[in-house]
Amino acid sequence: MDLDNENSIDYIKKSFELKNSKLYKEAIEMLYKALECEEGRQNAEIISQIGDLYALLKNYERAIEEYEKVLDIDKNHAHSLDKMSKIYFLVEKYDKALEISERLLKTTHNEDYFTSHLQILFKLKYFDKMKNLYDSFDENLKNNAQILYIMSKTGLFPQKEFLKKAVERDNNLSAACFELALKYYEEEDYNNSKPLFKHVIELEKNSLAYFYLGLIEHYEGHFFEAIDNYLECIKLDKTNDKCCFELAKAYIDVNWLEEAQIAIKSSIGILKLKDEFSPKLDEHHFLLAWILSKQDDKKGAILYLDLINKDSKMYPNAQILKNTLNLNADNYIKAKEILENYYKNNPDDAKNPILIESLGKIYKQLKLYKDAQKLYEAALETFPGSVFYSVELIDILIDDKNYDKALEYAKKLEHSAPKCPSTYNSFARIYYRLKNYDAAIENLKILNEMDINNAEGFYFLGLIQNDTCQPEAALENFKIALTLNPMPAKYYAQTARAYETMGDLENAMLYIKEAIEIAPEEINYKSQAKNLAQKMNDKEKADFYNSQIIRMEQVLKQRD
Repeated sequence: MDLDNENSIDYIKKSFELKNSKLYKEAIEMLYKALECEEGRQNAEIISQIGDLYALLKNYERAIEEYEKVLDIDKNHAHSLDKMSKIYFLVEKYDKALEISERLLKTTHNEDYFTSHLQILFKLKYFDKMKNLYDSFDENLKNNAQILYIMSKTGLFPQKEFLKKAVERDNNLSAACFELALKYYEEEDYNNSKPLFKHVIELEKNSLAYFYLGLIEHYEGHFFEAIDNYLECIKLDKTNDKCCFELAKAYIDVNWLEEAQIAIKSSIGILKLKDEFSPKLDEHHFLLAWILSKQDDKKGAILYLDLINKDSKMYPNAQILKNTLNLNADNYIKAKEILENYYKNNPDDAKNPILIESLGKIYKQLKLYKDAQKLYEAALETFPGSVFYSVELIDILIDDKNYDKALEYAKKLEHSAPKCPSTYNSFARIYYRLKNYDAAIENLKILNEMDINNAEGFYFLGLIQNDTCQPEAALENFKIALTLNPMPAKYYAQTARAYETMGDLENAMLYIKEAIEIAPEEINYKSQAKNLAQKMNDKEKADFYNSQIIRMEQVLKQRD
């Protein structure tokens, strides 16, 4: 008999070792062998452990069978009753879970068991029973963090007060911390919600905590911190269409339109999978159309604007944007009159970003720089943290040759958005116009370090180096720009210029031909090709480009 006991103990030890190694099936075999020993056949504890192992294997039906065997031996076996109740809760058989939990509480009073019991009552919406039970608790149980958290969700007690008590008693209870942070967020009390969301993230990688933290940072104008948090949220939950949508808006705020386009398309894809006819799609389609309009993709923008439902709140904005995209030299003045009247006579819509953007575009086309300046300064009063409006205003001031004012706003932008590449692009443009090429190059190098995929940044740097007789350095930057974006004709034209300065006329001719192929309407490129042909003593080619230039000049005269 002693030998049987020793064998049983050995099997149980081996079972624990296998369980710790997550070898649950093998652990079960060891426990069955322990039961084969003479004194182990009716051992409730061993059978209960077998039930635990089946539960770990998610074989809940078999686990219940084992716990039932235990209850045949000991009808009040607390561990088995607790585990059975939890399994029934897990498989959403709440009535059965409640029945077992009530059996357990008849003989055993334990904080954890009361917590589980309240969770079952909550699922069954037996709020009166929850209140009666809670009222019967002593002060120690009433102030248990888990119990306070569960009771905070019933609507029977002051939610915020109970959540605060729960967090005070156990600030590692992440669910209570998150709910309290959310409560503060809904009250727009960001000073209290922000540190709580950060604490939740320290406790666990909570996707929604990242999302709400991103929203707060975004609201406070910390665009890059917002972007970082949105990206962390998406890493943890790739189905969060709201986060992708907010990420797109944050990218727009820092003028990263390519990234914004990717984010909004992701949001549209996720949303369509959830609900193909979601009314939210109108807002998404509009934002994507706006991004495409800023990228000069008129056809793509109109395509998405046409998807917007006529009953949608976005429809008026869609029509404003669509009409703006269809503007030409003949109707700018008329459009200006219509939009100005609308802007002045509808104070609520005067804050409409699309109206501001449309009117701003018209002012720029008509070279009404002072009007555009007033418009964007008013927009910045409404949206003080907007990088987009700051960049637009700086561009207007540069076009108006008001470089001192442009520099003033660029410095403000650097202070509010020091990590934004557009800040340094603005500096470079101002310094370039002021012929302070060293300062322009310094800022472009910062821009290119921050955004290594910004083709325009590398092109602009190469342009300045061309202007300052540094063709070798310029050539390196043009090649990077062309690798990132091989479409702009001006990249090829400036590359040709660099080769020409270096005396490599063959390569210069190859690149200017490419520029002409992409933009055949650009007369300057043909003049550049003609001059190159003359330097190469290629009279036939020079005459060919000269004839094309004469023909284009004649066409232009006829138009005038």
